[in-house]
Amino acid sequence: MRKMIPFLVVGILVLSGLGAVALSGNEEEQILVDEYFSFSQPLLSEKEEYTIVGLPEATSNLMQSDKPYLPVVSKVYVFPFGTDITDVDVSFGAFNEVSLEKPVMLSPEPQVVSNVLKQTAVKQNVVVQSEDSWYPTSSYSYRVGSGINDGEHVVFLVVHLYPVRCKQTENVVRYYEDATVDISYTLPAETVSFGDAYDLLILTPSQFTTQLQPLVTYKNDNGVPTTMVTLNTIPHVGADVQEDIKYYIKNAIETWGINSVILVGAGVEGEEIFPVRDAWIPSGSYEQYFPSDLYYADIYNSGGGFSDWDFDNDGKYCEYPWDLLAADLYPDVYLGRLACNSALEVTTAVNKIIEFKEHNMVINKIVQLGGDTFTDDEEHINEGEYANTKVMTKLPGYTSTKLWGSLGTLTKGNIRSNINNAVDFVDCSGHGSWGSWATHPPITEAVWLPSQTVSSPYDGFIYIDVDSFLNSKKLPVFVLNACSTSKFSESPNCLSWKVVSKSNGGGIASFGASGIGYGSYGTHETESLWGWMEVTLFEEMYNTKHLGACWANAINGYLNNFLMLEDADFKTVVEMTLLGDPTTVIENGKDPQPYSYVQINSQPFVLPGVQQSQQSLLATRLSVLRQMQGQQNQN
Repeated sequence: MRKMIPFLVVGILVLSGLGAVALSGNEEEQILVDEYFSFSQPLLSEKEEYTIVGLPEATSNLMQSDKPYLPVVSKVYVFPFGTDITDVDVSFGAFNEVSLEKPVMLSPEPQVVSNVLKQTAVKQNVVVQSEDSWYPTSSYSYRVGSGINDGEHVVFLVVHLYPVRCKQTENVVRYYEDATVDISYTLPAETVSFGDAYDLLILTPSQFTTQLQPLVTYKNDNGVPTTMVTLNTIPHVGADVQEDIKYYIKNAIETWGINSVILVGAGVEGEEIFPVRDAWIPSGSYEQYFPSDLYYADIYNSGGGFSDWDFDNDGKYCEYPWDLLAADLYPDVYLGRLACNSALEVTTAVNKIIEFKEHNMVINKIVQLGGDTFTDDEEHINEGEYANTKVMTKLPGYTSTKLWGSLGTLTKGNIRSNINNAVDFVDCSGHGSWGSWATHPPITEAVWLPSQTVSSPYDGFIYIDVDSFLNSKKLPVFVLNACSTSKFSESPNCLSWKVVSKSNGGGIASFGASGIGYGSYGTHETESLWGWMEVTLFEEMYNTKHLGACWANAINGYLNNFLMLEDADFKTVVEMTLLGDPTTVIENGKDPQPYSYVQINSQPFVLPGVQQSQQSLLATRLSVLRQMQGQQNQN
């Protein structure tokens, strides 16, 4: 565990390659000069009544409602923690202008991905010619924040370049041939160092300490120095108990050197076991606030001070747009929550975490749930299936079982049998609520899949369906691209937590939204918002494997790739929740065990570690499962 942050070397992360650093000797102020960019000529294509502008070097696109959809080139620089970025200047070279026959296509409008709220009609591209100035108004912008990167505390600087601009009223595109970035910065006067006592801090109410002690012991015995602290011992130093906890985490970083935190306890509104910090980023009249665990991980602001999330001091935290100046949003620790409602759930979670570490076996299999998320998009793309396909480009060597609306395979029986047959990941891309995930068959908004059955009398993959999972020897990670599936403040049975808290099966962890989520129609689905998060999380799990780092890197990546022009962008970042142990790693356990199967109508179900002599005791339950599967197969 590296705790000393060097100040003589400045690391650079570049989205499209490794850059060079120029240090100006030992002066207090260092200057990074002559970072040169060369841009290709834009690629212009016409589609119906508008023009699409592309650029080979683009890392993302400008996506602001009712504004032109234009390429962006972003570059990320990583400096030692405590560095002061004093100035960023970008000078562009020669430019050319092209007259268009058709106006530039507008950006897609964020769409709510809820299965309980009435869907608004997808807004098709409508030509808007109301501005006679160049868009964007500036040719570059930048963002500075403090966060965690590869276990180190750093300062991120991301510079967004806009090499293509347009004037809507004249149908003119201006594109630049090159640009140079100059950055002035001041390194910290002294080396910034942290303690070296622990890696993991477990924060819990006192009633769960007995159940958590085996996890503390196991972590300490297996290379993860861990300490457990009860909430009642945390001193009162902040504006409220949530801020007390956040200050305690800050002190634990600086004194002990912790880089991971587990919050233990549910946060059901009015009955909080572990205090919840609500973020006030509304979604129209649907939702005014939602729980955000990112609050407890975003410790430092861009200058290294405390990120308090309440710029106007009105007691409403991360209030859009008023508090954005006080919300750095980059995580400074890897953080997850065990949203336990009882001591039994704590014991279940602890046992699953330990068993996963001991016996997990990576088998390169994934089950993917998808359909037509937005049924009236003009491209007639099945967005959920499209996102599932994009995920597979990030998982080389993996085999996917596609439970899709277009294939007729998205049934509750197929979900259950595939998870029980063992997979590494479950990828759900569609709509959601606190207790369910669902989607549509192609161009059929009135129908929700998977359809109800006698034993599960509601459409959608709902929390009670998790009770039929018997996959205790192979626990997958769930990623749910949908609204509110991780809204643990709504119900003790929120779907994302239900899969983690399920004994003898379910999942080891889940990623999902703790509030109303957003997507985009057609092929825009994976370009930003939750479709982008879905694809990126799987890319991170394949490459990084460390779940806490996957969570933090996905948030860092969003902040570093996108301009955060919409409230939907901020909400996507602030609501992204990991339910599970952030120190969990997707790797083979040290002693993988074979699966025990019993055949039910030729479909194997994983039994929770029972011996053959004990299987007769399960006859009644297996009979019920046979009936359930028969009913599912009729769908």
